Amino acid sequence: MKVVNKAIKVRIYPTKADRNDDGEKKANIGKIESNFGIYRFIYDETLIFINNFKNLLLQYGYNVEKIIVNHSSCNLFLKMLRHDFKFLEKAESSSRQQAQKDLINAFNRYYNPNLNSEYPILKTRKNTKKFSFRIINNNNNVRINKDKNGFDKIKLAKLGIVKFKTSKKYHEILLRGSDTNDESVKIKHVTVKKENNIYYAIFNIEKIHVPETIIGPKQQVGIDIGCGKLAVFSNGQEIPNLDLTRETDQIIKYQKTMNNHQPGSIRYQEAQRLLNKWWKKLLNKRNDYYNKIVHYIVKNSSFVAVQNENIISWKTDKDLSHSIQLNAPRDFLNKLEQKCKQENITFVKIYKYYPSTQICSKCQKRNKKISGKQNLHIRNWECPHCHTHHHRDRNAAINILNKGLQIVGTTVQ
Repeated sequence: MKVVNKAIKVRIYPTKADRNDDGEKKANIGKIESNFGIYRFIYDETLIFINNFKNLLLQYGYNVEKIIVNHSSCNLFLKMLRHDFKFLEKAESSSRQQAQKDLINAFNRYYNPNLNSEYPILKTRKNTKKFSFRIINNNNNVRINKDKNGFDKIKLAKLGIVKFKTSKKYHEILLRGSDTNDESVKIKHVTVKKENNIYYAIFNIEKIHVPETIIGPKQQVGIDIGCGKLAVFSNGQEIPNLDLTRETDQIIKYQKTMNNHQPGSIRYQEAQRLLNKWWKKLLNKRNDYYNKIVHYIVKNSSFVAVQNENIISWKTDKDLSHSIQLNAPRDFLNKLEQKCKQENITFVKIYKYYPSTQICSKCQKRNKKISGKQNLHIRNWECPHCHTHHHRDRNAAINILNKGLQIVGTTVQ
């Protein structure tokens, strides 16, 4: 038994009306769009103030790299903004504070030497494709409520009620999180998001999870992530990439249609709607495929080792970039890591510079002749020392498993 965080994404249906027939306050489209704008306004105004302050210090010869953006200075600036711009009071207080927290996190990522994050930029309406804001659940101000007709609706602080749709399982979890007497599930916050003109509410919940007990033999497995195949296991099993040809063909088709019409025209908007539809189909199909594979791996494994591949560098290769962006192996790795931690399965990451494909899994000698991007076409090779014939990906998976077991200080079953 352990406490885990889980995200539940539900679709919401805000209306144009401000109140329903019974006089209840509704979270309509205008209020939600206004909150999107307030979030962007606070984020941009704070960033502009920080940039102007740094430029002023540079004129007087100060070192601006030593300036730390923290919560106390941002809170002071937020009070100044609230005094000058009264429309900011339309947003919930935690939503206003979250805009500055996101900016502080962006600066922390930028100054982190282990990350290659870029300097924060303005969230203009044209450059932002996904609009969102977050409301923290304080005193149960985000919950599932019944309206006067007895239907379950989402109650958002300062916005009102809104209709939603989700599965029966998630519906029950959200109802338990809304019950103050049920301590097994707790709603931490909710993020209202707009993607492709569709509104969503993403609940972050904290719940007590009991790992599934599976009777039967479980194996230790090393996984090699690739481009030609999604994954190759140390036991020889291969997971192919998902066939997304139909979805990509339709996406390319409607992208060309949009290029041939004037932005804002009726045909342009219709092509954009169909483009969004096929993008959603592609993402849903891929997520479903990855969830099933991750469930299979966790169900049949007691130890999982993977290599923390530098997938960002793969995107710079013109021969690999399309496959990487289409199949998103990093999403698969993140899902696998999260599921393993949730089910108490030992999960080990091998450092990315470990030469798993070049080492012979039989004699542990290294063959540098197959290193480099120019030798990626070599899928089978023979060890020059012990003359063992290897399949490149399976050999790498075996080496990853052995290295992972060496890290945790155990041996193969």
